[in-house]
Amino acid sequence: MRIRTLVMLSGAITVLGVGLTVMSEKSKPETESQAAPTQEAPAANPVETEKETAIAAGTKPAAMDVIKSSQPMPVVFKEFKQARDLKKYADLSRKALLLEPDKIVKRRLLKDEDFLKSLEALLKAAPNDEESQQMQNSALDFVFEALNTDMKSAAIEVLKGVVADSTVENTSVNEMDRKVLAGVKAEALHNWAAADPTAESSINSLLPGPVSQKIWANVKHQQESNLGESAMLQAGQ
Repeated sequence: MRIRTLVMLSGAITVLGVGLTVMSEKSKPETESQAAPTQEAPAANPVETEKETAIAAGTKPAAMDVIKSSQPMPVVFKEFKQARDLKKYADLSRKALLLEPDKIVKRRLLKDEDFLKSLEALLKAAPNDEESQQMQNSALDFVFEALNTDMKSAAIEVLKGVVADSTVENTSVNEMDRKVLAGVKAEALHNWAAADPTAESSINSLLPGPVSQKIWANVKHQQESNLGESAMLQAGQ
């Protein structure tokens, strides 16, 4: 199972804010005299803060059980042709113990390169309801599990597509959608880098803009922190 919390990306909570600041730098007043009078910022709403944390980190707090929207399910989820196989995988993942028939089905899925490649589309679209959110979660789980199989190369190709996707850089896209996709990209970066220690140069060449670069910087920082903590624990034993 992937680590969807990625609270390690608490920096990613502000990633989009950073990206928006970078991208809108030219719109700032050039002098103090041109700047509008500053106003004291209102106190942060705990519920809203919790929501934004959940969106960026990919978790679901009690205040927001699922992503809700008045819009219909995105077409990429609604018309996903391999939805039945994805549901099979999700059902198997919830089982504590797999029987032999279950193992056969799972092995078949993990050898299906076309199915694996089809999941990339689900990782580059923002879900807007419980069903599409579950589909995206299952797609992430599958790709990350494939990294530990003979399908590793194909799984990395999927993750490359996610890393290179520029939606999080696009200020015309709904901000909540961008935050959701920032969380997905963070997980893709984290798992790809963990599976392939030589991936950094490839990752750097794929990052499409400052928001993605900030996400990657946060991921690397957390990985370094984890290594440091692990070394300290080992030294103390």
